[in-house]
Amino acid sequence: MIQEQVEQSAFGFIEDGKVIRKAFADFTDRIIGEVEESEEATMKLLEEKYLSIEKEVKDIAAKIESSANKGSFKTKVENLLAALPEYDAIGDFQALHDQLTQLLTQLKDYVEQNRHKNLQIKTALLEQLKPFADSHEWKTATAAIKEIQQKWLKTGAVAEEKREQIEGHYQELISSFYDRKNEFYADLNKMMEEKEKDFETFVQEAKSLLEIKDLNLLKTEIKKTTESWKQLGKLKPTRHTHYWNQLQEIIKQALTQSKKLEKKKKSKSPEQVMKEAKELIDQLESAISEVRDLNTQELRTKWKSIGQVKHKAYQELSDRFYFLSDYIEERKFIETLALKKAKNKEADLKTWSAKVCRDLLERDKRELLTFEENLGKFNMNSGLDQMLGKKLEQQKRKVSVKQAILKDLRDSNK
Repeated sequence: MIQEQVEQSAFGFIEDGKVIRKAFADFTDRIIGEVEESEEATMKLLEEKYLSIEKEVKDIAAKIESSANKGSFKTKVENLLAALPEYDAIGDFQALHDQLTQLLTQLKDYVEQNRHKNLQIKTALLEQLKPFADSHEWKTATAAIKEIQQKWLKTGAVAEEKREQIEGHYQELISSFYDRKNEFYADLNKMMEEKEKDFETFVQEAKSLLEIKDLNLLKTEIKKTTESWKQLGKLKPTRHTHYWNQLQEIIKQALTQSKKLEKKKKSKSPEQVMKEAKELIDQLESAISEVRDLNTQELRTKWKSIGQVKHKAYQELSDRFYFLSDYIEERKFIETLALKKAKNKEADLKTWSAKVCRDLLERDKRELLTFEENLGKFNMNSGLDQMLGKKLEQQKRKVSVKQAILKDLRDSNK
């Protein structure tokens, strides 16, 4: 019975109830099972199992033939070839072994050729990458590097002995670029944060517009503020818009306030205007008599806000107001210069103040004389005579103010 079974299959036989697969390749005979129902049934079952293994090998061979990426099947073929001796089946394992060995050889050649081609592609990509990796044109370079990265990822592996070198060089260039880029933008963000503080400060300082009551003066200051805004530089668009909107809100509020006041001012009676004018003059005269400091700029703003009256008495008050406010400013200036020269602050201050005042008075007199001499040379166009007349009055007031200061200083030394 045993002899008959051996003749039935060229690939296996039954001996002492054991099913033995015959040797193939470098593998010896191997017991793969035992007879269960009958020898015929057992052999048939094991031969059918072989057919499934044979089909798997044929399927992978067909896939390799039709695939564009043949190298991806190398590991599968290696695993099949390594597992072949362990299959418990009866069939032509030598044929499968030869077929898988041939496939593996072909795949190794294919992978080797591909890796050589991949090495050439990646070497070329490295050369393309180098100038962009050193670039400071961040936007252009980033776009180019991302494109190269996509090509790199789509390119397969290179030979094992070259892999560490070429991949290391690639990662070094990529990391170097992004490190420099991140450092640049970190510095830029820091600069933007500092720049943003400038915008915050600017907006806070612009709130001083809310204190200006005179509409014409406000419009002038708004124009100056807008011009200064342009000098602040660039900021992120969203933050720039944020601060611009804040500034516009302040300007809008200031104009609304000033227009309301202007309207209210126009509705004042002449008596009310004269009364408020005299009150401001009283403040100036009081400050001069008590020899104390006073914010004349603030008073001038208030003066402009009280309105005007077309009356000789108002003009006299206006001349008096500007004379007194100039007096305070000029005396403060003179004493500042005198303090720098006086050794004994208390004893020498008045003496030096008088000397400084005399020098300044002589200078103003000379300027007034020169102005008057040149006045006749001007061709008076529309509006020019009014401007020159105002300039002449200012120059005359400068002289009369210093004369008054010098007289007061002399009187106080007696």
